[in-house]
Amino acid sequence: MYKIKDIIFRWVLFITFTLFAVFFTQIIVVKKAAAIISSVPIVSIPVYSPQDLLNDVNLRAKYLSARVRETNFFVYTVKSKDNLWKIAKRQGYSVHTLIGVNPQLETYEININQKILIPSSGGCLHPIQDGDTWQNIAQRYDIDVNILQLKNFGVVNLIIGEYIFVPGKYPAIDLMNKKMQAKYEQRSLFHSPLSGRYSSVFGKRIHPVTGKTSFHGGIDIAVPSGTWVGAAADGLVIAASNDVSHYGTAVFIDHKNGYITHYGHLSKLYVRVGQKVKKGQLIAKSGATGRVTGPHLHFTIKKSDKALDPMKFIW
Repeated sequence: MYKIKDIIFRWVLFITFTLFAVFFTQIIVVKKAAAIISSVPIVSIPVYSPQDLLNDVNLRAKYLSARVRETNFFVYTVKSKDNLWKIAKRQGYSVHTLIGVNPQLETYEININQKILIPSSGGCLHPIQDGDTWQNIAQRYDIDVNILQLKNFGVVNLIIGEYIFVPGKYPAIDLMNKKMQAKYEQRSLFHSPLSGRYSSVFGKRIHPVTGKTSFHGGIDIAVPSGTWVGAAADGLVIAASNDVSHYGTAVFIDHKNGYITHYGHLSKLYVRVGQKVKKGQLIAKSGATGRVTGPHLHFTIKKSDKALDPMKFIW
């Protein structure tokens, strides 16, 4: 009997000690956990006013970096000989991206030491409007709503005046500032007929053949003979000939909105007078016919028979 009582006593003592040990251990663990948690700084996403986001490129970069997945944003200081096209090309996307993430721009011209926002991948910013939902924003840019939300993982609420990043899309013209909107709409009229180096621009110049100062009513794009030339916009071919004065072989297209485009010094024609063409459609191949010093395309835009600077129209 004594042995049984002794065994029971020892077990009670052991269990009691164990319970107290567990209890005090929990107290210590809880206190240490609380101390660790209290030492960790509270991270909160900063809130910026719409005006600050529009005008302060550095704040916009911070704002987007905390909310957009897998695209980095940094502020770039414009250097000598920079332009939006060159910067975009270095990044591997179109100029539309730089315009689309810099809503403060009112012109395509940038100046030395000016700061602009540059993303690591193509896309644009959508300024959140009254009544916007994820669904109607996705519909506006023709993008899957799940992709849009996943990309903007840090955006909890759609707040008017703030921004979301729309990957791979062009900016919405109607949401630009008025000055840029007018310029952007003008450039939407025409597409460059081909890609190449601008060897001569619009305006006064010393003619490379005559050596005299004269007015150049278009631009010259230096390309090898045989380069495909596309129509700058939809229209009707009103001239397609191998003997068009100093143009040599040339095509003229009437775009039925007061504008006519000229394509000169061609080597081969693929259209005829009276033929309707679509923007980008092959109309000819470049060459060195007419009065030239080497192969290139001469491109002119006219309205009401007045020559306009093509660089204000084409991308």
